[in-house]
Amino acid sequence: MFYSVKDVSEMFQISPHTVRYYTDQELIPGVTRDQNGHRIFDDAALGWLRTIIAFRTAGMSIDMIRHYLDLYNQGEETFPARYQLLVQQQQLTKQKLDDLSRQLEVINMKVQSYNGWIHLAGFTQDDKKQ
Repeated sequence: MFYSVKDVSEMFQISPHTVRYYTDQELIPGVTRDQNGHRIFDDAALGWLRTIIAFRTAGMSIDMIRHYLDLYNQGEETFPARYQLLVQQQQLTKQKLDDLSRQLEVINMKVQSYNGWIHLAGFTQDDKKQ
């Protein structure tokens, strides 16, 4: 099956500009163009885009993604290097999750406090939503 930029942007809930940027940066192997010059994505390209989105969401830079892709294009002999790159990103992502969890705990305590104060002050549910 083949997909347009619009299809892909809707599928992944990212802007068409972002999809075009990733293809312009040559980060998505296998993207071709139709007779009108429009980008065409196949299922393999969607798999790459899913990976790129995960990498970016986890904080990986475009340069690091490009490095990963370069390693991929060099073949199986780069398995150890790709593994190391992914393990490093995994560790960074886990640390970010831990940090966010600690921040969420603080926010949760604040929400509980305000909920109690609002209740004690006699505010209604409608007042809370304002």
